Amino acid sequence: MRSDLLVLDLDGTILDKTSRLDPVLVTAVRGAIQRGLCVTLATGRMPSACRPYWVELGISVPVILYNGALIRDPANGEDLLRDALPAGLPWAAFPAFSNAPVDPLFFRDDALYCLERTFPVMAYCDEQRLVADEIADPERFLSAGEFVKCLFIGHPGVLSLVREELLPVVAPAARLVLSRPDYLELLPAAASKGRALEWLARRLEIPLERTVAVGDQENDLEMIRAAGVGVAMAHAPDNVRAEADRVAPPPGAGGLLALLAELMPDHFADR
Repeated sequence: MRSDLLVLDLDGTILDKTSRLDPVLVTAVRGAIQRGLCVTLATGRMPSACRPYWVELGISVPVILYNGALIRDPANGEDLLRDALPAGLPWAAFPAFSNAPVDPLFFRDDALYCLERTFPVMAYCDEQRLVADEIADPERFLSAGEFVKCLFIGHPGVLSLVREELLPVVAPAARLVLSRPDYLELLPAAASKGRALEWLARRLEIPLERTVAVGDQENDLEMIRAAGVGVAMAHAPDNVRAEADRVAPPPGAGGLLALLAELMPDHFADR
């Protein structure tokens, strides 16, 4: 069956280890768009950390940000779908993570905040080309305002324990998901890439069975399940690959483009 919408994860899927796009992929995606394919991105990143990529790829279809908590029209900056954590939830959750060896980040609108500019925080900022403002008064700041998500950076074993501590505090108002083995995200309960894909397909009047979604982590699971063809990268966790219809080689191997050419020959075959 023909596919009309391609949704691509960024980190670990089409970005290399230096957060760059392969020029061959860029050319292929731009060509597919010119041939009529709808292409967009689905990422946990905030808008300013994703914008350079949608510009480079020539994407005009609404993009899925903050793991589905935000859908933004790249043409005019309009937010088409937006979720936020319940007011005060970051502060209510504070005791569950404040004494753990994790580095929390807090996202509000298109701004990033931290408790301290530690090495992991600065590494995250460097990778995503962001600046994090330090919070002077955590209680006052985290108990007010509309936060889209919180991110906890830490060792996978530590994050597993933090997840257990956080879950009874934040559920059912929010959900916890891994976007990398060392990144645990606190998101609005309804937010997921899968729900965002379904919303976008309805808006574009494209049946879900004519969609392809590609990802590599736990936060991509709902999207991989929802798509007509769900593709997991070869390095994805076992549970993610188990849910996928197809498995693609790692970034940089050319395998993803070969698979896209197989799945969407009208758009990618002559890359």
